[in-house]
Parts: sequence; structure tokens; C-alpha cells
Amino acid sequence: MHALAVVAGSLLLGFGLFLSRTAAPVPEAPPPSSAVDVAVRGSDRQWDLTGARVGDDGTGFFTGEITVANRADRPRTGLFRLTLFVGGAKVAELFGQARPAVAPGATAVVELGLGGPFVPGPYEVEFHEAFA
Repeated sequence: MHALAVVAGSLLLGFGLFLSRTAAPVPEAPPPSSAVDVAVRGSDRQWDLTGARVGDDGTGFFTGEITVANRADRPRTGLFRLTLFVGGAKVAELFGQARPAVAPGATAVVELGLGGPFVPGPYEVEFHEAFA
């Protein structure tokens, strides 16, 4: 009889806890995006830089993306460096890789990272394909 009372009490406690919780977990709101378009144009080793966005990743570090076009006559990957300057002083170098290979004449959006602590702009930029 005692075992039956323990089971019944456990069931009532579990049911009470079930009723007391919310219907669905409340998701955390993502941090507001601080990414801004950066006026850029550049080319290096038959890669054209046609667009760039940089911002704070939500933890105080740079993040970004660039759009590149392959002007070579063969598909290829690329490793890119975008150097950011504010008021003439270098504040960050962001790196990203176009992978899989980008077809001749095609464009790709490349995610950038490893930028260091975020510094607000406006930005001047240098674009390089980091390695041949």
C-alpha cells in the first residue's frame, strides 16, 4: 500500500510540474545586426571585389562578407584578405575562403572572420587574394 502511495504522489508531482511550465521555450532574440555596406571596388589576381559588409558579430569582434567575381578562365578557389582602416589607421584584417571552386565569370559570397575587436567606421579598405 505504501508503494502505491509513493507512485501516486510521484505522478501527481510530475503532472503538476508539467502544468506549471510554459507551452514552448521562449527563444532568445538574436543580437541586432550592426553590419554595414562598405563602398568598395578592387581586384587582385583576376578576382574582382564587387561588394562588402562588415560589422560587430554580437560579441565585440568583427565579422563580414565580401562578394567576389572570378575573372580567370578556369574554376578556382580563393583565400581573401580585407584590411580595414579608420582614419588612416589599420583596425582589422578579415579573412575568408571561396570554396567550392567558383566558375569563370561567376560570383561568390565569402564569409569573413578572424577580424579582431570591433571598431566602428567609416572604413577604407584594401582587398587582396591572400595566396595564389
